[in-house]
Amino acid sequence: MPYFVEEMILVRIAAIDIGTNSIRLLVVDEKADHLQVVRQELTPTRLGQGLGESRSLLPEAQERTARAVAEFYTVARSMGSSAVRVFATSAVRDAVNREEFLSRIQSEIGLRPEVLNGETEARFSFLGATRAVGVQGRILVVDVGGGSTELVWGEKEQVAVAWSLNIGAVRLTETYLKTDPATEGELRELRAVIRSALRQVEPVYLGSETKAVAVGGTATTLAAMGLGLKEYSPDKVQGFILSAQDLRGFLLLLASLRVAERKGLPGLPAARADIILAGTMILQLVQERFELGSYIVSDADSLLGSLYDLRAGTSGNEKT
Repeated sequence: MPYFVEEMILVRIAAIDIGTNSIRLLVVDEKADHLQVVRQELTPTRLGQGLGESRSLLPEAQERTARAVAEFYTVARSMGSSAVRVFATSAVRDAVNREEFLSRIQSEIGLRPEVLNGETEARFSFLGATRAVGVQGRILVVDVGGGSTELVWGEKEQVAVAWSLNIGAVRLTETYLKTDPATEGELRELRAVIRSALRQVEPVYLGSETKAVAVGGTATTLAAMGLGLKEYSPDKVQGFILSAQDLRGFLLLLASLRVAERKGLPGLPAARADIILAGTMILQLVQERFELGSYIVSDADSLLGSLYDLRAGTSGNEKT
């Protein structure tokens, strides 16, 4: 229901992102020219656990993810959200048993999650990031997720070229980093795989004036680590400059530590300690491939973008 604040009619809407590593909730209020964040939450459920080997969503992963989605949906509705957009990305997109999972979520909340293709996911990431950082000119948005990485070039909120690559922090960790800490051989193989994937992408839209924006859990975690945050703060992370030197330093540090040791690093959540090395390597090799000086980190990504898209009139979920 609309409600009145300062004599302005506002509408509250929400989105739930079912990702490969985490489930995320965003609740916003519609303003005249922007969406104002009211609440955001994240819970790691590792839906993509074992997906690289089996191509199936494991029963235990489905169970904990469905529970988290139901909880977030209840929160969104209890806060007065007039619409809740629920969407899934790489893990569900790639799973051979995705219908089983989608039906399970539908039975829980009465909505069937949208399964975004790579192009739509990239467009949402670009829209959310560019609205949040407020930079002008040509922009490259790099979104490292658990199962895939999206690279999106555009200008003035218009996407020119978008690529979705099957290299994500969870997918690569499970497939290539079997030792703790990773061996030099594993790291060499991981670099080769990422570089091979990036060779699919031609820098057709890049130029000296292009600004690079990094979104997703890897980027925001590295920003939090760079700031030494004991407690995550979206406002502090937003706009953090992540340099090529920072990335090299983080890679050396993370590769030298066991997962248990990484959990003691300020700004690094324990649930992300095992996958942060692969995610960081993706960001570093993208920076190297396209000769980017630095990234502007944005806490806003496809989750916010999906709501700007919904606001523009694109149909979302359907009720049962």
